[in-house]
Amino acid sequence: MGLLNTLRNRFTGFKTQAQNLFNQAFYSVIGNTGSSYDPNNKPIYLEKGYQQNSFVYSVIQAQAKKTASVPYFIKKVQNETKAKEFQREIKRSNITDPQIKIFLKNLESKAFIPGDDNLDFPLPKPNVSQTWSEFMSMYKTYMKITGNCFIYLVSPEGGLNGGVPIAMYILPAHLMNIVVKNDANFLIDESPIDYYSLIEGAVFADFPSEDVVHIKYANPEFSLSGSHLYGQSPLRAVIKNIESSNEAVSQNVKTMKNSGAYGLISGKNEPITPEQAVSIKERLTEMDNDPTRLGRIAGVNQAIDFTRLSLSTKDLMPFDFLHFDKKEIASCLNWLLIDSTTSDFGGSMKEIKKENVVADILPDLALFEQAFNTEILI
Repeated sequence: MGLLNTLRNRFTGFKTQAQNLFNQAFYSVIGNTGSSYDPNNKPIYLEKGYQQNSFVYSVIQAQAKKTASVPYFIKKVQNETKAKEFQREIKRSNITDPQIKIFLKNLESKAFIPGDDNLDFPLPKPNVSQTWSEFMSMYKTYMKITGNCFIYLVSPEGGLNGGVPIAMYILPAHLMNIVVKNDANFLIDESPIDYYSLIEGAVFADFPSEDVVHIKYANPEFSLSGSHLYGQSPLRAVIKNIESSNEAVSQNVKTMKNSGAYGLISGKNEPITPEQAVSIKERLTEMDNDPTRLGRIAGVNQAIDFTRLSLSTKDLMPFDFLHFDKKEIASCLNWLLIDSTTSDFGGSMKEIKKENVVADILPDLALFEQAFNTEILI
């Protein structure tokens, strides 16, 4: 027994020493530094995607408007078990089924105190410049563009209402930087975040971590610098499709601006001289600029020929790729298209609209609801 205890003590001491060495190596590279995730592409998602790509904009706008149109209520829980069951059931994909609706209504009446469907909301407006509809629309927009939403809570420090939010602002997610603590430990049940920093050019603004509610999508890219503390942007997986789509549209604009076909003018029976070629080109320029009806008619003193340099079917393929890019972008934004390919999804327009609400709008509202209940309504 004495030898066994000695070996056990030595083994325990070895494990403690190994854990200490691991912690030193693990945490020596982090602390009081701004963690980063996808820093080069975050502005691209906003500028090249949402602001310049009409399809990305239209999809996210549709999602934001639908999110803002969903009514919200504050209820008092009377049965925690039933309330949790209700939260689980509303995540079902077939909640639009009439029988499920009846079941949810009965469950809701048992989970929450009846008659309290319209309790006073904590704030009539989230802040002086936004309504709740605008606030929710911006929440959805940032979630789809960057995968993150940072909500800054403005609260008085003292008095009877000390710590109670009097205003809520959505910070620009593409400009936010997460700064981890000096002794940050990602393996224990404690927030490693020291504060949040808004960086716009040479301007910095810091926000205490306890004053910011961070809602994000899952991000599997773990790093010792804390990159996993950011949510992953849905647009990250389709950045190439966004670039391809933008290039195809730009090429289409160039083709339309050409206002005609590329080609070569040559003498039909005898070669034209360089002077004649210059003269013909100048006359064509005048004709192109003349808005009158007869401005496009001219005469020449010899027979000429025109060899057209047109685009082949293969050259026009980038425009066909636009349809492919749209499908890929819509898929990563979790949005079913309603266009000429609607039948591919095997449902009517009404069914697809329901599916978009169930598959995309409700899950993101559930993220907001959870954060609101646990970090704001406290």
